[in-house]
Amino acid sequence: MGTTRTKGIDRNRFKKVYSRFRALPRPGFHADGDVLIEAVHVNFSQQSLKTVRLEGHYPSVPSVAVTPVGDINNVNLFISSVNIDSVPSGTGNILVTIEASDSFTGVVHLQAVSS
Repeated sequence: MGTTRTKGIDRNRFKKVYSRFRALPRPGFHADGDVLIEAVHVNFSQQSLKTVRLEGHYPSVPSVAVTPVGDINNVNLFISSVNIDSVPSGTGNILVTIEASDSFTGVVHLQAVSS
């Protein structure tokens, strides 16, 4: 797998402008390759297992992370499987299975990054 380097940039500093007041920074990033980033909110309702299909078409299995929102006491979240459905064009849909140590109600953020 190849590597892609990213760098945080301020979009307002690409050209020199001598104004009296400095414009607020507009953050962004610059990459030297193709980067596919997807973020999803997953709602749990007294469940301990949830399967999510990502919308993007990925050439390989991406790096996936989950983060709980709010105060979730004594519940551990983890990704039990990440599967790719192959299609003839060489890209596929990703199925992510999220499990919790106990059933709970709340929102989980899921982030997928592929380069």
